[in-house]
This record gives sequence, C-alpha cells and structure tokens, in this order.
Amino acid sequence: MPNKRFIISVLFLVVGCSTPGTVKDTDSKVVTTSEFSHRFKLDVPKEGAVNVKQRSSTIASSNDNDVDTFTSIKSEFQPTRIGIPITVEALVGQVNGRPVYANAVLDPLSDQLDANANRMSRTAFYDSLIPPVSTPLTAITSLALYFEVENMGTSLVGGRMYDLVKNDLLLSEARSGMTREQEYGLFAVIGQMRSDLASAQGGSQTKMRQDIEQHSGVSVERFLEFQRDLILIEALDRQEIWPKVNVTWRDIQREFEQISFGEFIPAGEPDDARTDAVLLGLQKGIPLGSIEAAQSSVTIEKIQLSLDDPRVEEVKQGFASGLAFSDVVELVQISTVERGNGYWRKTFKMGVGGVADIDVADMIKSKLVGAAVGDVLPPTQLRTTMLWVSIAQKQKPISLYNRRIQIALRNALRWVQFNREKNRFVQSLWGEGSIHEVKAMAERVASIAVRRHHR
Repeated sequence: MPNKRFIISVLFLVVGCSTPGTVKDTDSKVVTTSEFSHRFKLDVPKEGAVNVKQRSSTIASSNDNDVDTFTSIKSEFQPTRIGIPITVEALVGQVNGRPVYANAVLDPLSDQLDANANRMSRTAFYDSLIPPVSTPLTAITSLALYFEVENMGTSLVGGRMYDLVKNDLLLSEARSGMTREQEYGLFAVIGQMRSDLASAQGGSQTKMRQDIEQHSGVSVERFLEFQRDLILIEALDRQEIWPKVNVTWRDIQREFEQISFGEFIPAGEPDDARTDAVLLGLQKGIPLGSIEAAQSSVTIEKIQLSLDDPRVEEVKQGFASGLAFSDVVELVQISTVERGNGYWRKTFKMGVGGVADIDVADMIKSKLVGAAVGDVLPPTQLRTTMLWVSIAQKQKPISLYNRRIQIALRNALRWVQFNREKNRFVQSLWGEGSIHEVKAMAERVASIAVRRHHR
C-alpha cells in the first residue's frame, strides 16, 4: 500500500494545471481492477468488474491509517454503479487550471438520464445530449450538454457543459476586476441574504437549512455560493454586455416584413387567442416569420367524388339551394379523403403573391384567385371525378401595430442580441479554437453518459 505522500503526489500530477483563460482536454479511459492489483496487492475477483464494497474492505484491512486518505477523495473519482464496467478516470478537461469531471456534470442528472435512456435508442439518447446542428431550438431539451442553433439570424451556443465552462470563465473575469470595497460589499450582501433566509423561518438556522435543502437539493452554503456567483455574473453583464445591446425600430420592422412583405396591415380588433399564440411562439424562441399564427394564410375546402358516385347529384342540389360548404358535407355525409375522394380541408401559408403562391394544383389555384371567403367555385370535372372547391378562411398577417406583440418581439430581439454579444465576449476570454475544445469535452461526457446509462 503506498503512503499518503505518494498518493497526494499522484493526484497532483493527474490534476495538472493550465494558464488562466484556456480550456484543455484530457482523454477519458476505462480501466479495470486488474490494472491496479499488482501495485496495491488487491484481492481481485477473476470474473466481473469492481465490487466497490469488497475493494473498500480490502483497503481498510491492509492499513487502517490510510482509510482517511481514500475516503477524502472527491466523489468524482467514485464509481456510481456496481457489477458493471465503469469509467473511473472521468477527467474530461480543464478550465482555468481546474479539472472538470464527468460526474460533476452527470450526477445531478442521473435520474433523468436513466428515464430517457430506457425509452430511447442509443443514437437518440446521444443526440439528446449533443443535438445535431439542424435541430430546431424548440426540440432541444434541458439535458443537452452542447448545441449550436440558428435563431433570428443569429448563431446561438448553449448546453450544460457550455454553460459550466462559460460561467467559470465569467466568474474569474468578474472576480479579477473587483476592488477590495466591492468584495466587502458582496460579503455584506451574502451575509444579509443569510439573515433574511433565517428570518423567514422565524430566526431558526436549523429550519432554514432544512427548508433550503428540501426545496433546492443543495446545502445552504452551496445555495449562497450560487447566489453570489449570480450577482457577480449579472454585474459583469451590466458592465460588459448590455451596453452593446440596441434594438432599433428598423429591427422590429424588418421582422414584421417577413410576414407582411411591406404591406400596411392595420391593427384592427385584437384577436386575443391569436395574439397569445404568437406570444407563446416568441417566448419559445421561434422567429416571427415561422409562427403560423402570425402568418398570412388561406384555408381551402374541397369535395371530390367519383362520377359514378350517387352523391354527386346530392352535392349539386345542396349547393344549388344555397347551402354552405360545411352544411353540404354534413348533409351528404362525406367522410375525409380516402384514395383521393372525399372531403379535404387544409391551410396554406401565403406569400407576397397571396393565393397565387400557395402549393396547390394550378387548375385549382387559377379558380381561387379573386374568390372571396365562402364562395363555392363552379364544379370541375376531371377524367373520372368531380370536385368542388371553396375558400373557408383567409388570415392577414399580424399587424406591426399590435402593441403586445411589438413589445414581445422587441424583448425577443434584445435577448438574441444579448446572447450574440455575450458569445463574442466569452470568445474573447477563451481565444481562438476554444469553443471546439468545449464541444469536444461535452462529447466526451455524452459518451460516458451513454456507457453508464444506456443498457
């Protein structure tokens, strides 16, 4: 059994260091107990993988004085599963000279990862952690480790691994620029926050700890550290990022022009349901031009029947008597389209050419141009079928002068600009090529997650 000094030396060499503001990576390695048995003289079973309880017992029995050294090793070095091969050396990279371990990222997510792994294929599980570039922003889950997407003309980068590295660099930058007076002020704020939390629990420190640990899952100290880090990053954002964010009236107009094509659309009577749908889309990060509720559209209805179908005459009589399209469909009992015949209703997005731009057959499109909502066009006889077409609904694009949407769009554009400027600032701290190293670190963690959770 090696002594404590040897163990500490080995750990120091494994951790290593790097200069501030850089990101380095180190490959993970899957090891078995056989690689350590000759050095530590462990009693290793011939079959299976490491049995953690047996190994701990063997180490303790060989020299009780060394137990504290092994039990003091951080949880990042400890296996989380028993009876299966595991990745013991989970060092995936370094940030500002500090090691980043896979367990530090994966352990808080273990339950969610297990649930996803049980219902996903191996490839889908990996893609949920490292989404392909083509994945839309709305399809990226909170478990993603790293992603790059296009949103409102801006490339956005995010994910848990990216945020971990980014926040570490931002905290280092924020702390390096603090004066002694600012440090004292920050300590005072955190101290006041601790007092306020205790006061909310009737002055009981014990009850405060229990309440925080129950609701947040972390200790009071870690909770206050998180609040301190949040204060530092927000202060840095106000100083370095927000002054560069400026959404102009022309920026807002440009977004509306994607759906109105320069046409003046009066505000009119607000449609609350439609407005809420547009606001929800903006909240999800969907560009205004891709939100269906914001677009101009036309809804087409069609009845198509075989010439030998006895209902053809019933349909003709129904329209001749002035019945609406939906009434004829209900009266004649025409089901939805099957093998080309039946009732058909579909909504199409309109472009600058209006109905002339929708994706339907030219024969139908030519009849729709100039038709009003509710008009039933004269029947068209094809080779073996008869069809009737009507415009059920037309929707103009949302108006630029809808105040609620205008404000929401401005806020969405401000957030996009903020993320773009913050990415630029983080890049200036990292230097060239570092973003690729962060992605590589995330891919290593994702590979470890697949090996651990997907069985």
